[in-house]
Amino acid sequence: MKFREIFRFELLYQARRVRTWLYFAVLFAAAYLVTRNAIDGAQRDGVLVNSPYSIALATVICSMLWLLVGTSVAGSAAARDIQTRMHPLVYTSPISKAEYLGGRFLAALVLNASILIAVPAGMLVGLFLPGVEPEYLGAFRPVAYVSTYLSIAAPTAFAVTAVQFSLAALSRRATTSYLGSVLFFIGMSIAAGAAIHLSHKPTLGKLLDPIGYITVLGLLSKAWTVVEKNTRLVGLEPAVLARGISWIGFGLLVLVCTYGRFRFAERTVRTRSRRDEAPA
Repeated sequence: MKFREIFRFELLYQARRVRTWLYFAVLFAAAYLVTRNAIDGAQRDGVLVNSPYSIALATVICSMLWLLVGTSVAGSAAARDIQTRMHPLVYTSPISKAEYLGGRFLAALVLNASILIAVPAGMLVGLFLPGVEPEYLGAFRPVAYVSTYLSIAAPTAFAVTAVQFSLAALSRRATTSYLGSVLFFIGMSIAAGAAIHLSHKPTLGKLLDPIGYITVLGLLSKAWTVVEKNTRLVGLEPAVLARGISWIGFGLLVLVCTYGRFRFAERTVRTRSRRDEAPA
């Protein structure tokens, strides 16, 4: 019951904030612009605007933008009690660590996953507004959108939210969540690129790819023909599924470590110790 109340409070609290809907609007606009720009690409190389490959490419591009703008959702959920100085009241209330962390994290995850729905929504609006020639549009396949979201966007949302939430919960600072997560995922992208191009281990590079950009743009774009890009479902490719599973597993590991290290009394004890050491 307490878990559900914490989850409901956090979800409604952030859903009422203007910035949450601003993030949705930013991703919606970005997906719309990427889709409209894809029309030129369709005219040049023959890859249809509504093809599974185009959908996957727009998803990973917008996911990179989401990594920068959506950090405050998880950071706020984990560190807001400290920032508002409500932690002495919250930490001494009769709730377990699993209820507190679980409710806050799940709310942040649902919000971030919902914000990422703006990507397929913006793409669909960009496709069906006037100006797209039928020969460049391609057939509408809902499974292409669903599979791409579940195999690329959803694992990214889970892993990124887990890292951001963990950094904010353990450091008690939302800014740490932003800086740490951005540096971490940039570092992992560099490591993925190095594994592919320097170590010649493309399988490892695909697994290390945090957003899916290297897998979709760097590998599939070169290996697939135009016909394959227009017909094959990117979301059901073994490399894409393996990347998603590996990052979900990593996110679970981060959450387990966060649960083990988090202490309700840590900040309170430190504060009291400093007061005791201060001169009278």
